Amino acid sequence: MNNLFGKDGLLNKSQFKFIRYLLVLILAGVFLMLLGDFGNDISGSNSKKKLTTKQSGIYASADLSLEEIIEDKLTAILSEIDGVGDVSVDITLDSATEYTYAKNHQDSRQETIEEDNAGGNRKTIQYENRSDIVLLNKGGEQIPLIKKEVKPKIRGVLVVAEGAQDSYIKSNLFRAIKVGLGVPSYKIVILSKER
Repeated sequence: MNNLFGKDGLLNKSQFKFIRYLLVLILAGVFLMLLGDFGNDISGSNSKKKLTTKQSGIYASADLSLEEIIEDKLTAILSEIDGVGDVSVDITLDSATEYTYAKNHQDSRQETIEEDNAGGNRKTIQYENRSDIVLLNKGGEQIPLIKKEVKPKIRGVLVVAEGAQDSYIKSNLFRAIKVGLGVPSYKIVILSKER
């Protein structure tokens, strides 16, 4: 094994270069296939948690309600706080999301004057107010145009965390929830989770 190349060696230099390039190409191909599968797994698992479609002017999610989406996001954020550990979150909303739709208003006024045989006049004024919701055509589907969206108010937040027995961690959780959700402290309950 003194010399891989040359007269007594197993491979000459051109054969060795060819095999080296071939191995690099094979490894690059395997890497790209693994990367493609990894990307599909990530996008497939996250797509269920996103608000994906807008139907009839209302955001719809195949699997998750607005409460569950907020809970999942808050759980992910709170679990990153140092010392918190495992976290469970329950959020209660006052109502559903309310929408005000854009409307086309049409006002018309029609005035009619009628004369009878005796020389008298009769004047009739007719008003008509009509408003229609503005519809947008998206992909062959008629969707109402949303003018204003009113998010529901949070009625209460319950957090159960492993690190909540520590007062410093508990105060960090309170501050994070108050700032993150804009909820006053009297609507937040944080309890210690059994380890």
